[in-house]
Amino acid sequence: MNLDLFWQTITIDVDINEKNFHLKSQLEALSNDDIKAFDTHYNAQLRRLWHWDIWGAAYVTCGCNTEYDFLDFCNWILTQGPDVVENIITDPDSLSSLAKMPLKDALPYPYSDELDLVAGLLYEEKTNEELPYHNVVNFAPQGKKFKSKPKLLKQTYPQLFDKYWKNK
Repeated sequence: MNLDLFWQTITIDVDINEKNFHLKSQLEALSNDDIKAFDTHYNAQLRRLWHWDIWGAAYVTCGCNTEYDFLDFCNWILTQGPDVVENIITDPDSLSSLAKMPLKDALPYPYSDELDLVAGLLYEEKTNEELPYHNVVNFAPQGKKFKSKPKLLKQTYPQLFDKYWKNK
């Protein structure tokens, strides 16, 4: 599996509650080697998103304040495709321009719970072997931790702050 096929597989435009099922159904058609390669690509992309600047954007958008919430946020970002990922890596405030922000109780809820586990679980189901576990939460995010003071958040993420902070 090359990177283009990875992005074709992970870019998922379905209801947030169906993402895991949809991804599993896409992966089931692949060979075991391709599932393993998908998992490697997935974890490499997660590591690229594992940055304090992006976590700050998630904090402003949806109050994301734990490592596991941030992981689920990054899972959701990956399903938005390579262009969105590259834009957010370059400019985390660009998250404000996404038209399809999932909501829960009328608040932003851009999380895909345990999507990072789908390939590994399927691989184990098919082969009775485990893939190497790439737990990104064992690593400190890259960069410098964001400051959670509203004044600083507004300076760092002006578009996200104007769009989402008022809901907090």
